[in-house]
Amino acid sequence: MRDKKVYQEDVDVDTFLSILKNYKKKVSETEETAKTFLVELGVITEKGNLKKNYEHLCIPEELE
Repeated sequence: MRDKKVYQEDVDVDTFLSILKNYKKKVSETEETAKTFLVELGVITEKGNLKKNYEHLCIPEELE
């Protein structure tokens, strides 16, 4: 999922936010890409269970 290396000093804040938004769209396209992202990040296991450090994490279902 890593295409290019972008360093903070190379881009301004608006460009950086644009890069983050595009990356969010990319990893959120399907359940499979989202799961792959979370596994690579170390939040969940391959089976989809939360790792021990995140077991008691509370995330609201909807943010408005």
